[in-house]
Amino acid sequence: MHTYYFIGGPKPSHEEAFSRRLETAGGPPAGWSIYPHTSADGKALHLARVDSVDDITAHLAQFADIYEATPPIEVCDEL
Repeated sequence: MHTYYFIGGPKPSHEEAFSRRLETAGGPPAGWSIYPHTSADGKALHLARVDSVDDITAHLAQFADIYEATPPIEVCDEL
């Protein structure tokens, strides 16, 4: 398993559509932790513990037309 982080959120005026689509998809995948920005800008820090970065891109592809995200960056779990 690998841990990645990225910043993402629905594009402006697509918040409701994103929420509906995420609910239909079963919510965030297992192993993901999401931390909304305190500025309430609609963006959040995502930590995803996955087998591959492809797991992240496959999930986000469901929302590609209404969601913006930075590229996932792998982080070291142990030093």
